Amino acid sequence: MQIKRLAGGKEVQISAEVDILTVGVQAPKRWDRPPVSVNFEVPFAPSGFKVRYLKVFESKLNYSDHDVIKWVRYMGRSGLYETRC
Repeated sequence: MQIKRLAGGKEVQISAEVDILTVGVQAPKRWDRPPVSVNFEVPFAPSGFKVRYLKVFESKLNYSDHDVIKWVRYMGRSGLYETRC
């Protein structure tokens, strides 16, 4: 299951039920819970860097600094986090 977007201050709970079927006379195998992986993006610049000036110059397409709308999206990215329940 993938969660596309999650607003701040929200909590999502995912639950699942797994039935293990045995074949023949084998002893039931204990199910180990797999790790839970989380990957996320946060619209925040933890480094503290800020863009004060942004100048656009593109000679091939003839864009000038006045022809474009300039904006910056600050994004902090997660590493790889895993947990076992």
